[in-house]
Amino acid sequence: MASNHPLLGLWDSFLPRFQSVVAPLLHEPDRKILIDDEYVLLNDETFRELRLSREILRPHALTFTTILSTPLPNLTATFLKNTLTASTFLLREAERNVNTLQYAPDGKRWRSTYSYTSVFVSIAMLALSIHDESMQRADIRQYEWFVEKKVDDWNWQDIIYHLDFALIKTSGWPVTAFIHEFLSLIDTKLLPLVENTHNLPIDWDKKDNDWCSWIIPSEPILESPGKQFDSPSHWPVFDVPSSTGGHKSKWSSFRYLLSKTINGRRIVPVEIGKTYADPELKQRILTFKYFFSNYFVSSPGQDNTEVEEGVFGYLAQHNLLTQVPSLRDDICIPEYINYTESPSDNEGEDEDDVATTINAWFGPANTITPLHTDNYHNIFCQVVGRKYVRLYPPEAREAMFPMGKDERGVDMGNTSSIPISWVEGEEFIDSGEDGDFERWEQFRSEKYVEFMVEPGEALFFPVGTSISYVMSYAIHMVECHLLILVSFDRKDGGIMLGRWRRAFR
Repeated sequence: MASNHPLLGLWDSFLPRFQSVVAPLLHEPDRKILIDDEYVLLNDETFRELRLSREILRPHALTFTTILSTPLPNLTATFLKNTLTASTFLLREAERNVNTLQYAPDGKRWRSTYSYTSVFVSIAMLALSIHDESMQRADIRQYEWFVEKKVDDWNWQDIIYHLDFALIKTSGWPVTAFIHEFLSLIDTKLLPLVENTHNLPIDWDKKDNDWCSWIIPSEPILESPGKQFDSPSHWPVFDVPSSTGGHKSKWSSFRYLLSKTINGRRIVPVEIGKTYADPELKQRILTFKYFFSNYFVSSPGQDNTEVEEGVFGYLAQHNLLTQVPSLRDDICIPEYINYTESPSDNEGEDEDDVATTINAWFGPANTITPLHTDNYHNIFCQVVGRKYVRLYPPEAREAMFPMGKDERGVDMGNTSSIPISWVEGEEFIDSGEDGDFERWEQFRSEKYVEFMVEPGEALFFPVGTSISYVMSYAIHMVECHLLILVSFDRKDGGIMLGRWRRAFR
């Protein structure tokens, strides 16, 4: 084996961080542990579950201690393959228990076991791939295809898959920070060594084919527009000057998004169907590049035979910015969540105590969100593309005719049964169901407000005494759509309904 192989040097540089994660598994956990760069004091239940997780993991940790303390050239491929096989079996068992015990008290031990075992599997794949390659060649620079090469049906994409899936399935607890670091090492240290074109700097002055630039959007006439006002807020994502003299979104560049997702190798959960209320809706785990290449980036005349007409790929309500922290740096939480004007404010109440959840939605042109209600205040922020949104007041709830359980047994009580065609076309289309015309008459008589939300603008969906149930119909007007929805929970709802024009420019 070539001892001076570049990948062996890279492996040796990774060892201290790998050892710092594996070695503690041989001992009892401390009450105070480091999670995501912050020391957390565990309660009794969490401490017990973490201790039981370590008992499950200890035999595997012993094996990996051997791997990480022995020069890689001195190990055999058979030993590494057997270790990987054993870790894969444990990962399957952990996943089965995570799925079964999702809300059970002892589910936390299996979430921890799953996160750690995903790391084990990824380390074993990395060791096996480097071991196999360095046995054959000394100059890795001549073999850029190495990242696609398979070793017993495993390759680099599988490493990223397992680390990403841990973030999606268990948030990577309690080794989230390490998983992010592992993915960063692959992105910044390993792939630049074997791919000459990996993460080249983006020339923003060069004419860039934005992934939605060839679509000419229609301009609907708003018959009942909502109120709007200006705001001074700014997001880093809009720091790129455009040729028109203004600024454009970094996320409109496909190359930029690829550069933030390991050349599109990161995986994301995608809903495949007509709408989320579609009984045939499926969820698939796709690489970011596959998702965009098949559902977004289709130039005029291109035939996407894999995509069924009228069926969309939608990354919906996913905490993407937690999974990919490098994208989080482009976004700021709107400061409006800390400012309300309500007579119900309690004197002395902590105004800064606001729980927020940030989710991302990616959808191609004509993706539809049915009429539905939300139980939290939401600030809907458009980052790329344009979106038409319609809001109904809470007193219109009966006219929305909420659904019950769908064919899958899922409670859809927050979703309207009004056909999309009635909302989109403002015309009656008889579906053949009894009472259709009466429902249509009741629905069309309800008042609403509507908005066309542009890049850099935001729309507030309040929950409170005046508009507690926000009904929204939304359809993408261009070939791209990306929004960040910030949900937050407050006791009051005094912010007026409105749109912040130029909110983040």
